[in-house]
Amino acid sequence: MDQNRQIEAILLLLENEKAQEASEAFCNIQPENTTQYFLLKAKIEQKFQNWGEAINAFNKVLELEPNHTEAQNSLHLIRNILNFWNPEMFNP
Repeated sequence: MDQNRQIEAILLLLENEKAQEASEAFCNIQPENTTQYFLLKAKIEQKFQNWGEAINAFNKVLELEPNHTEAQNSLHLIRNILNFWNPEMFNP
């Protein structure tokens, strides 16, 4: 199976909430310096809440394709998650 088909198959696993299987399959593909590769890596890391790795991968997508809307939106979402602070959580 060629790399593009492998990536498509992994994306399908993610869409079907099979993140562990997607992660395992991702480990078996050759790393490449492409938007598609880093976007997939970012999505997998995001599923496992590995925020730093996800941010790095989304930033790599933006290095390769500066106007990539999905990467921009995902980074914004992650930053909102990481910056969330609810003062009521700390009130007795």
